[in-house]
Amino acid sequence: MSKKVLAAVLVLANVMALASCSQASNTDETTRRSRRDAEDAQEAEETEYEDKGARHSSAEDKVYHTIEKLGSALAGCDYDAVCELCSYEPYEIRSVMPVVYEVEEINYNSDFIKKKPGDMLRVRSVIAATTTYEIDESSFKSNLWAENCSVNVTFSHKDYNEILDKRDRFLGAADFNMLLSEVEDTVDLEMTLEFIKDEDSGRYLLANGRDLAEIYDYDLPELKFMTDIFDTVEDSWMTGPGWNSATETYTDTNTFEFVVSLTDEASQYVWQYKYRISKKTDEGWVPLYTSDTIVDRYPTGIDLVYTEQENFPTGHYIFFIYDMQSGSYYGWEYDVVNGAEVVQTDNAVTGSVAETEAPQETEEADEDEV
Repeated sequence: MSKKVLAAVLVLANVMALASCSQASNTDETTRRSRRDAEDAQEAEETEYEDKGARHSSAEDKVYHTIEKLGSALAGCDYDAVCELCSYEPYEIRSVMPVVYEVEEINYNSDFIKKKPGDMLRVRSVIAATTTYEIDESSFKSNLWAENCSVNVTFSHKDYNEILDKRDRFLGAADFNMLLSEVEDTVDLEMTLEFIKDEDSGRYLLANGRDLAEIYDYDLPELKFMTDIFDTVEDSWMTGPGWNSATETYTDTNTFEFVVSLTDEASQYVWQYKYRISKKTDEGWVPLYTSDTIVDRYPTGIDLVYTEQENFPTGHYIFFIYDMQSGSYYGWEYDVVNGAEVVQTDNAVTGSVAETEAPQETEEADEDEV
């Protein structure tokens, strides 16, 4: 009986041991399975995160590329280019963007006459050309699928207020531009740009384009402009060897000298000009010499001298300055007499005139007139 009991106990112990082993085996399998599931879930999560990061990285690069194109279009006042980068046409920008359309010829017979752009419009365009941008990359945001994105951008232009007091009158937009190029301070405008993904092209288009109109909100007073640089001319004259101011004639000379007296205001500007000497013929004015472009910074006067090896032939001449900015010119017309070209008579050559009394009377008469 005890053996049976003992055997029964042993059998029960074996059964319990087997059950324990089976339970431990099942527990380990469950643990391993749970661990594999957790690892698979983590790997899936990491893959999804990487995919999401890749999508966001790709979206971020594309958004920045759009902003780069926008910056160029805004600085160049290219309205059509801005429209191509927006999800809708931003009419608000068109009304303020300083677009300069060059007009070579004016057709007065047309119902719609295009006029050449004024100086104020050109000045506004000059300011726009200084537009730059800076992206705050830390502010970039997007939704899960990167269909909508936003980022903060600071647009800047040079602070034109620093040059408004430097001139009573500006010599056109080019003069304004020259002074503006020396300015370092800027006026800054920070805004949040919002973008949506275009499913067809994959590009990111600006969704709040109308906000960009604020970039051109210049608080610019009405400026005064000169007609051209010659508004500062006080007086001018020809001079040099053989010049007779009474008859405005050069006699037997190989040198022309043109002097221009300027007002005090002239010394505020940079002159860019060429000068030319031309001779009048039956066919019209024939250029004899044209100088290279002369850049004269803040002149108090101008003195131009042109010399040739031989005396100038007899004829009618002009010496003028051509303003490179306005396209206008200023100068003098005068005569030249070259004694070597005077046709001599036979009597003068033989000296027979000097042997008569008539020429002596003529000479005395001339002396009385002088």
